[in-house]
Amino acid sequence: MKLLLVNSPISYEDTTGMFSGIRDDMKMLPTGLGYLAAYVRKQGITVAVLDQYAECLPFEQVFQRIDEFKPDLIGYSATTPNYNAAINFVRRVKQRNPHIPAVMGGYHPSVMPHETIREPEVDFVVRDEGEQILLELCMALSDGKSDFGHIRGLTYKDATGIHHNPPAKKLNLDDLPTPAYDLLPMHLYSSPSFSKFATPVYQMIASRGCPFTCSFCINAEMDVSALYRRRNPELVLDEMEMLVDQYHARQIQFWDSIFTLGEKHTLEICEGIIKRGLHKKIVWSCTTRAELVTEEMVKMMVAAGCKGIGFGIESGVPELLRSVGKKSDLKKVEKACKVARRHGLVVFASFIFGFPDETRETVRQTIEFAKRIDLHYAQFSIMTPYPGTPLYKELMASGKIKPEPDNDFRRYNQSVGLTDFEPVFVPDRITAEELKAFQKDAYIQFYLRPKMVLMHLPHINLAKLKGMIISLFAVLKLAFDKTTNLFGMNQG
Repeated sequence: MKLLLVNSPISYEDTTGMFSGIRDDMKMLPTGLGYLAAYVRKQGITVAVLDQYAECLPFEQVFQRIDEFKPDLIGYSATTPNYNAAINFVRRVKQRNPHIPAVMGGYHPSVMPHETIREPEVDFVVRDEGEQILLELCMALSDGKSDFGHIRGLTYKDATGIHHNPPAKKLNLDDLPTPAYDLLPMHLYSSPSFSKFATPVYQMIASRGCPFTCSFCINAEMDVSALYRRRNPELVLDEMEMLVDQYHARQIQFWDSIFTLGEKHTLEICEGIIKRGLHKKIVWSCTTRAELVTEEMVKMMVAAGCKGIGFGIESGVPELLRSVGKKSDLKKVEKACKVARRHGLVVFASFIFGFPDETRETVRQTIEFAKRIDLHYAQFSIMTPYPGTPLYKELMASGKIKPEPDNDFRRYNQSVGLTDFEPVFVPDRITAEELKAFQKDAYIQFYLRPKMVLMHLPHINLAKLKGMIISLFAVLKLAFDKTTNLFGMNQG
């Protein structure tokens, strides 16, 4: 049995718009695909990986890879922003290789399995965590079976219709083998400049899931993904050591939603890094909730080589946070940023405009809050009600958003204000044009401040210099376009 796993492509122009110049920094290691490949390979399945997201091969080379490998099954990943690019890729491959079954997995197929399986070219959908489901599907196909009703977590179709099997059981993360890095184009992976401190930089996880229930987040509804589980610290350290020894890693970027949830687990990883001497070989960064860090924890993280930390702050307005289930104390958030900065960490945070109760004034409050707490980097997004989230279901039920025609999800991305697309949802007290303008203006106001030069000087290095220059010119272009438009309006 031969399985080809494809990390599906993305249209950078559709998803990042004016910031598409940073595309090389967006090619991050697909840890989920690495786990899938390792898990099925351990059970005797022959596996190959095509990372089309990173490699961007012309179709002639894609077809050549398929012809040479001769897979019995091709698996594709898809998120909502890249769903259209992914399904178009599946169609092209299926047109040329109609005899090879196609299975899709990832966040979008998991929350919209019925719509995905209705695509003529898709034969199976793996819902939620896919390691065991994909293995059982491979085994069934290898045995020549045509009845797949016994595979939990699988959606499939046959002559009798569409079938959604019961959900799969939860996985113990410690049962998963190390991701199959040897099957991935490791030389292509990077990280956005704000979280890059050395190269090569690779992403990995110390946990999966998130126990919090923010209504705009997919973790609030996806049963398996929401179940928070930690990996044994020794396994985490073994993987870090392997990335250093075999792939010459100089930075690890922890991909966890909330790395510091569980102080004991965090401190054990930090202590292990120091004990093994890894802090002398690599640096690392992570993301978490600001309320879940303490000064003692930050001190230990810095001693273990941590250089950067990211917080999902989302809004500078307490009432807005409460309205979407994000129960953050902004005073604690501000304190956490100060503590991290005082101990030498580069601090980055994400913010979202366009929650249902958003107004022009609350957007301005969020921008001012981001500037006041002295972050090194900030990302400003437009609220996108991704399918499967509680907010998506609420807005769909109330008629405030409607199904996308022809399953076209290209505007389902948080950088929609930087593209030619319109936001999926616009609050009652603001217009779509204003929302997009606010996203652009937030970047201008935040980054084009003299203070930013002083904050960044101690942290500039060759690893991030190129990305910083590209990003700076992108922000300058936003400012130039804004000035040109204002001048044109005044002339008119």
